[in-house]
Amino acid sequence: MTVCSHDRLPTVAEFCPDDAAVLALSIVRSVAAGYMTGDVACWDVAHAGAESVLGDLDGPALVAALTAVVRALRVERTTEWSFLPATCCRVTADEQALIRLLQSARCGGDLGPCVAGLAGTTVAPRLARAALNVAGVLERVKVQIPNRTSRSAGAPGRPQGAAIH
Repeated sequence: MTVCSHDRLPTVAEFCPDDAAVLALSIVRSVAAGYMTGDVACWDVAHAGAESVLGDLDGPALVAALTAVVRALRVERTTEWSFLPATCCRVTADEQALIRLLQSARCGGDLGPCVAGLAGTTVAPRLARAALNVAGVLERVKVQIPNRTSRSAGAPGRPQGAAIH
């Protein structure tokens, strides 16, 4: 992850370590927008995006796992959570904390500091469990998510240079 100047938010490409993180962020943003607006179309966008990459079985599973993360944030976070639209190229500080948590879960790291930083409290077991669940789903589907190297070479089913985000 790149450390960026405090005068601007990092871009998704700078901050997200791989396309799994980019996909997760995009889905979380759509789900959070659905909660904020009450518009089911936002959730449909999350599903359509996930299904375009992972198919009609694994896509909804990832959306469900990430929805559990958003629900945990809504229950356990002590302050408002700031996020940007799904297609925005910048990443808020709260989104950065979320990506750090998911990366820590994916790598088998200590979730405590990441959970505390994101939830604003030292006790957020629902958020920790949800992050571990996302990590499990991402591990299971990782071969289906093209990485940045394969994108530049033209991943199967995706035009050369096409991005997930």
